[in-house]
Amino acid sequence: MVRRWSASETEADQKAGAEGSESGHGYGYGYGHGYGYGHGNGYGHGCRAYNSSQEEAMLPILDNEGIREADRSTIEDLGVPGIVLMENAATGVVDAIRESFPEARQILILCGPGNNGGDGFAAARHLHNGGLDAHLCLIGDPNRLGGDAATNFGLASAFGVPIAVIEGDDLSTIEALIDDWPADLVVDALLGTGSDRPLAGRYASLVEMVESSGLPVVAVDVPTGLNGSSADVPGAHLPADQTVTFAALKTCHVLPPACTACGEVALVDIGIPPAALEAGCSLWLTEAEDIALMLPQRMPDAHKGRFGHLLIAAGASGRGGAVAMAARSAVVVGSGLVTMAVPEPVVPVVDGACLEAMTHGLPADKAGAVAGFDGLDELLERVSAVAAGPGLGTGRGASEMLAGLLHTWNGPLLLDADAINLLAGDPEKLAGRATPPVLTPHPGELARLLGEATPDIVTDRLGAAREAARRAGAIVVAKGYGTVIAEPGGQAWINPTGDVGLASGGSGDVLTGTIGGLLAQGVEPLRAALVGCWLHGRAGEIGGEIYPAAVPAGELSGLLADAWRELEDADED
Repeated sequence: MVRRWSASETEADQKAGAEGSESGHGYGYGYGHGYGYGHGNGYGHGCRAYNSSQEEAMLPILDNEGIREADRSTIEDLGVPGIVLMENAATGVVDAIRESFPEARQILILCGPGNNGGDGFAAARHLHNGGLDAHLCLIGDPNRLGGDAATNFGLASAFGVPIAVIEGDDLSTIEALIDDWPADLVVDALLGTGSDRPLAGRYASLVEMVESSGLPVVAVDVPTGLNGSSADVPGAHLPADQTVTFAALKTCHVLPPACTACGEVALVDIGIPPAALEAGCSLWLTEAEDIALMLPQRMPDAHKGRFGHLLIAAGASGRGGAVAMAARSAVVVGSGLVTMAVPEPVVPVVDGACLEAMTHGLPADKAGAVAGFDGLDELLERVSAVAAGPGLGTGRGASEMLAGLLHTWNGPLLLDADAINLLAGDPEKLAGRATPPVLTPHPGELARLLGEATPDIVTDRLGAAREAARRAGAIVVAKGYGTVIAEPGGQAWINPTGDVGLASGGSGDVLTGTIGGLLAQGVEPLRAALVGCWLHGRAGEIGGEIYPAAVPAGELSGLLADAWRELEDADED
């Protein structure tokens, strides 16, 4: 879960936000999702840059270089003293601790020698002034501190904060504070964004000591052992129950596996202006308020012909369910008409599985798979968008059907599953189309598309999505934990909705129909992908309140309506 507030918010503001977060609805500064951080749906406020032009700019996600530049610009170009930013950061840490851990009384603050430690020094002073028993431990030589960190170390000492200095490898003082004092909360202000190599020596030993204690941990900016610029977990690290980060989310907060070590993420406004954060940013987190503005409107006097016609070209014997689930989802999100074009033997299966959609039989081969492109050309003259791939197969007939479709159809197009597999190693076949196609691969399909190994895709799904989008000239929806949506120019978005309940056969077919149904209504491809992913993920979260393990894919299409209604309510608020 990501939560946002300004360091200047009142206690009443924070209380209202907490109530919004816990209720599952309503607005506050809390912004929850079933994204591995927790559940809930109290959407947030704060700086967001919704851009109604072609690029959908939302909540910026920065790497280490990006946040350093935003920090530098604020200090040097705008004249905001660095110590003011540090003071705001420390206040945000203290506010987060008081709200999330109200019972904590004895707080151990572990600080490194850099600016992250400076945030910790200032936070220790505020905790101490607030009547809490705060004990500060500096890992390093206090004589080597510089700048704002040195100032705040001196202030902490002057204000009477108890301080222990650990210059060698002997960690017994910290062990005593954990076990004998005893601490009931640890603040990790050791390294911040900066671990670019696996932890070793005393830092590795310290991380192991704190983790084995079982005490709750609040990380300042980034948990020790992670790198703000990476989703990777390079080795030993200190998992946090809560991470308080400043100004903007970092890559490690939103992408797995690193994000699973961050706990709840509290995003604090410390005074860096939105323009400084958004300059040069190419990664964004979607938010409910922005997605709500992209929903297609339905005028009171409209008829079904105004809402498009989706053709789903897919299916083979034994795989008709994929087509029916996609069709049902397209109907729910508003496609005026839906036609399922399937091999003749599959027609009886899908005809009764989605009563709202029409069926069209295609010539089939002996195995019950599509025999080629014949039969599709007449349909293409009557539809507004095409989705192809679910349950299609990868035989000769499927290959010929896809080739004919790509040659003949120039309108909105979505390719999933086997339609992507048929492009293995050659995404450039899609390049240059008038309307960017939407691709919705899981990691294995994305690996085949790019000619790479699946583990490499899993390691850098963001990079793979961007590469595929660039090479194919497409909107690429790289499905997974924190789905990545990338466009050909290098911009990318992280969808925060969805959880492990979607790890079930057929859920991807529901996403195909959801995005396809939006394309049919004239929603441009990028927006269709952003909205479709949000709705699909939120439907999975809602289903998770009913089903304790996997949400049956056949139930997801109905739950899309609940997710849509939530967005409409968000827009009204």
